[in-house]
Amino acid sequence: MAAINSIYQTANPPGSPSDGVAVTGTNTYRSKAFEIPTGQPVGLHIQWTETAATLTGAFTLWYTNKLGAVTTDDNDWIQDTSFPAPAVSGSGKVYITIANATALGVRLKYVNATGSGSIVAYVAIPRAGN
Repeated sequence: MAAINSIYQTANPPGSPSDGVAVTGTNTYRSKAFEIPTGQPVGLHIQWTETAATLTGAFTLWYTNKLGAVTTDDNDWIQDTSFPAPAVSGSGKVYITIANATALGVRLKYVNATGSGSIVAYVAIPRAGN
């Protein structure tokens, strides 16, 4: 299991650029956790680029309030089944707003089905009081 180590937690302005992480095979990739402390809407920008064959896979969003949550599996995490997961086929990008959530830990999970490419995500978290 590898991490999507290009998720950035930021507070106005949005996330910093990065190179993303390479995905291939039928592997699972989990991002570093970020916190949503304010209960305000959070902007999530996800982008994927196909490099070989047809890149297909699925993104899901997960939450935890458990301190010291294990990051290598999903046992301490709860999937957000209302998350409007983007359809990954070829190259693309999507902007999703996560409304009114608060959690100690939030992360993206990507399961690659076919092809290879790269994925990157950025998150913008409002400062408390904004």
